[in-house]
Amino acid sequence: MTDDVETTQTEAEPTLPSGKKRSRFGVFLKWMLIVFGVMQLVMRTVWEPESGAALENLITAAQIVLSSFCIILWWFCFSPFGWKTVLQIGLPVMSLLIGWMCCIHSIDFDGDMAIHFRYKWEKSGIEELREFRQHAETASTEKILQVAEFSPEDMPAYRGINRDGVVTGPAIRSDWEAYPPAEIWRHPIGGGYSSFTVVDPVLITMEQRDKNEAVVCYEISTGQEFWEYSYPARFNALGGPGPRSTPTIYNNSVYAFGCYGDLFCLDLKTGEPKWHVNVLQQFGLPTTTWGMTSSPLIHNGNVIVNTGGLKNSAKAMVDQTGNGLVAYLAENGEHVWHSEGLAAPNLEIKEFKTGAEAIEGIEGLTIPGYSSPMLAQLAGEELILNFDGTALRGNDPANGSQLWKFPFTAGDYINVAQPILFDKDRVLISSGYGTGSAMLRVSREGADWQVEELWTSNRLRSKFSSSVLYDGYVYGLDEGMMVCIDPEDGTYGHGQMLLVNEHIVVLTESGDLVLIEPSPKELLVKGILNVLEEDVKTWNPLTIAYGKAFVRNAEEIACYDLRANPDEPTIPPVEEVTTSDSE
Repeated sequence: MTDDVETTQTEAEPTLPSGKKRSRFGVFLKWMLIVFGVMQLVMRTVWEPESGAALENLITAAQIVLSSFCIILWWFCFSPFGWKTVLQIGLPVMSLLIGWMCCIHSIDFDGDMAIHFRYKWEKSGIEELREFRQHAETASTEKILQVAEFSPEDMPAYRGINRDGVVTGPAIRSDWEAYPPAEIWRHPIGGGYSSFTVVDPVLITMEQRDKNEAVVCYEISTGQEFWEYSYPARFNALGGPGPRSTPTIYNNSVYAFGCYGDLFCLDLKTGEPKWHVNVLQQFGLPTTTWGMTSSPLIHNGNVIVNTGGLKNSAKAMVDQTGNGLVAYLAENGEHVWHSEGLAAPNLEIKEFKTGAEAIEGIEGLTIPGYSSPMLAQLAGEELILNFDGTALRGNDPANGSQLWKFPFTAGDYINVAQPILFDKDRVLISSGYGTGSAMLRVSREGADWQVEELWTSNRLRSKFSSSVLYDGYVYGLDEGMMVCIDPEDGTYGHGQMLLVNEHIVVLTESGDLVLIEPSPKELLVKGILNVLEEDVKTWNPLTIAYGKAFVRNAEEIACYDLRANPDEPTIPPVEEVTTSDSE
């Protein structure tokens, strides 16, 4: 009898150590998974965080990682099965998991912090661009004429001359189901989140090309490259590498502002540099979390950019400020003025460095935000509206001095959307990250300026995109959801929009072009067309000129014809609209 028992025990499969620890860990794991499941159910059905879906996705990712780790630990250390069973099942599963992880080339996040994987067998955007450029034809720069004046349909600056997202142009087709917009051309492009400026026949943007930032000029009608000017600079942050600013065209020149503060003036016809200043190097500033994104503003012969202002060189999180506007002569790059948030510039530098090398060793925090300075008429005066990381500010365009400010901060000083101007000296500002929007009234008595807060709202949380104003109503993306708000009292991700005649055109984060008929009562979608790869997030602002939509993300560029009458001339005759000193 004793021998039989001993034989049975010897032949039995060895088991993992049993005991209270195994039992307790199994109970812990069970309740943890139950709690996580309940949290997911609540998050997806009831909870609406003010910061949008980003917080939900971050919590979900953390729960997946923690749950996976605990399940693996339980299986190999605390499960009730024998070692043979644990290893026979556990090792192949772990091998598959490790093999999958080894196949991942890079991890990316969209605007809601959802994770996207790129695998090693997939060609990168820069590889696609290299192959394309080996065989691509270039356009003759003889087609580029001197720009003495602008057509009303040109887009020589970010979101238009007034930076309000309003497009002047021919009627666009409204029945996209029966008559979808036609693709004219498409090809790979370098990284980054710059938009386009458009003046017949050129289309200009900024790209990341290998280790260089590049200002690139394309032909509107064919997409062929006219010229490229590149310089050593590679900025990378959460969201991806590449420049974020949109160039400005003025007086036969292109003004471009890179992530590390490189301000270039290039010849419109050839792309050759006329002058270069590294603004951050000159003022002893670091770059900010997501790089310099201010699109240059031209006014009274000056080119103006927003750098943020440095107030804590010891890295102490105190006395943060912005108010860092800088103006240079558009003709030669000579320093003209700077606002109070900046110390005196080093005017002795004759040869500026580029990229990270220009700011090597500089410490501290600069807070420019990610909006661009714009001109406004308020309280009977012309001023510069600068929505930086900590406030909306009104600055004197003659010398950059601050006239007034309204404190307004979102997240890590992430104010992005352009302010919207209303009658009666009112301004609407909006930010994401749970911040919302505010309507302000600006007034003046003599030399004293006043800013009155008319109302605030947790709606219209404009995280990345700028809204548009039509017929007294504001249309925008509230943490990705299309909304209409009454300034008196569908989800598209973090996309961008423009107002075209009596329609709103949205370029969604997933690469769809959406036609919307403005209505304060309901969302009226007139057409949807996929124009860019869905798996590559589209954060680049949309550009429309001459009835054509120019769309891009960090990997490809395309042109679509939106005109109701495609047979009419693409480029209208130039009218009496000059390249004034205010753009």
